[in-house]
Amino acid sequence: MEMILNEDDLVVGASFENGTIQDYVDEEKTYGLVRFEDTTANWFLYNDLDSTDDVKELYKSIKKEEHFIKNDFGEEIVLFNKKGSVSYEKLIEKIDAYLDDEIISII
Repeated sequence: MEMILNEDDLVVGASFENGTIQDYVDEEKTYGLVRFEDTTANWFLYNDLDSTDDVKELYKSIKKEEHFIKNDFGEEIVLFNKKGSVSYEKLIEKIDAYLDDEIISII
């Protein structure tokens, strides 16, 4: 996975075989985009204690629509607006790998 950096050398996404991940695609910087093969989906991390009010409102509205949530010990990876044939589970695998690589690059 190859990290994508902004002008300040901060990680803002990644590219990998057959896809990309972006941290933020909206002006409020609340959710990102994952593209893999023929599929796209929006995503964000949610934690009931630490998430901002904007993210909490988004989370509440997403739960009323089609979505997928993976709970990782209190922090949730939330996927929504999925279009395409790749499963939610495959998309979560890509996001998990990205988050793991991002943590390693910080260390």
